[in-house]
Amino acid sequence: MGIFDDATREYADRLNSDGERDSETTIGAESITIADSDTQQTTEDTWLSGKKKYGWPRGREAYEARQIQQTWAMEVITNGIVDQLLGGELAAENEGDDDLTGPAADLWNVIRDVLKGPHLMDDTLDDLISAAVADMVGPGNAYWDMLPAENASIPVAALKPVDALTVRHNYDENGNPKDPAYWQAAGAFGGAGNMNMGNVSPTPLTKDDIVAMRYPGSRRSFRVYPQSPAMQVKKTLELLANSTSHHNRFYNDDEIPAGFVQIMGASDNSVSKIQDKIQAAAGDPRSVEVIGGEGAAQWIEMGGTAINLNVIEEQKWFLQLCLAAFGLGKAEIGMIEDVNRANGDVEASRVFKRVTGPFAKEFSRAFGHIADQFEVYRQLDRPFDIRLRFSDPREERAREERLLKMYEAGGLTRREWYQRRGDGDVAEGDMTVEINGQEVDYGALPKDVLDHKLRSLRGDTPEDQAEDQAEDMPSEDE
Repeated sequence: MGIFDDATREYADRLNSDGERDSETTIGAESITIADSDTQQTTEDTWLSGKKKYGWPRGREAYEARQIQQTWAMEVITNGIVDQLLGGELAAENEGDDDLTGPAADLWNVIRDVLKGPHLMDDTLDDLISAAVADMVGPGNAYWDMLPAENASIPVAALKPVDALTVRHNYDENGNPKDPAYWQAAGAFGGAGNMNMGNVSPTPLTKDDIVAMRYPGSRRSFRVYPQSPAMQVKKTLELLANSTSHHNRFYNDDEIPAGFVQIMGASDNSVSKIQDKIQAAAGDPRSVEVIGGEGAAQWIEMGGTAINLNVIEEQKWFLQLCLAAFGLGKAEIGMIEDVNRANGDVEASRVFKRVTGPFAKEFSRAFGHIADQFEVYRQLDRPFDIRLRFSDPREERAREERLLKMYEAGGLTRREWYQRRGDGDVAEGDMTVEINGQEVDYGALPKDVLDHKLRSLRGDTPEDQAEDQAEDMPSEDE
């Protein structure tokens, strides 16, 4: 028996009698069966237009925004955002920053197990975050279906991503949510694609059924749905296309000339002859004659590279357009050659401020909505907030400088300095040095006290100490 046979047998053991995989997960020490989902997955175009009978239609722009999100430039940016978000850590924070105890600690253990998964289709929390980021960058919204345990013992046992294009928000004219808050397009798709509204039987969903998220900072007072980066790029492309169509009206064959030939001091008759020769040679530019005579001719390019873009320049331009929609530049994703350590820290801080931090807050809000489904969480007056905890480069640098100043001022021992920096293994290591037969624990003393003791043991003057200390003392990186 090989490893593939073992894997086949293990998979067969996980199937039920009908040959389908059981929807089960383990939360704490208890095995939980996940209830059936009301939402449906689809990869087809959706009910983007039509009547407002089932909430507000998104319009075809939502589908076009998804297409833009799936371009290589947007995927590069999306992958960069996902990479930073997946480095976060789930953490429960309370006002006093104290450790959770009692029922609150027990509840956090359960909710943490729920969030981490595995979820439907063996998705992890990282998978759910990746799917949500792509939808928020594209259509603008992202949704998770909250699935309870089959016996209702746990209000949320697993999560499932829901296609953002299948969900409509059911608001009144004043922006207030109606009952139900959402409609999901179950059965809105036929073999030929999007079905007529008369054939659609959507599923009503309440705010306790799904988690709704939107791209940070994309809310507009006059819109039901958010204005995502992909939609901003789409608007720019439309403006450029309209400008091109406007210019096309002034030229034959709907083609904008790449430039003009200007002949200085030539008569109208000479210009006409030259024009005729150039047009006659349109099929083969090599047949254009070398023309001498009146004045000098020069080529005047019209519009510069904005019109005559080659393939590479066009892709670079599109990438810059996409980055601008996020408030980022090429340096912040390492797309230029002069990115170094000096400006790399600045760029990392900017990415955190403009992208990673706001996304982390949006996911924290989503986690809070999930926790609210647990009655105990509400009864305990929401004892903690759930965060995706990251290392903010700006805060890290400020903290490092503050700790160094405290150590140099004698406010911390070397061991305490390492511990607060997070170098626990180094702090617990051997921090001793032998001088003139006496062992000194340099990790247990403040800097000024240690300096005085070392000078005494050596019999050195302060000037000698400055030269010798570097040889006897380990460096800060050791």
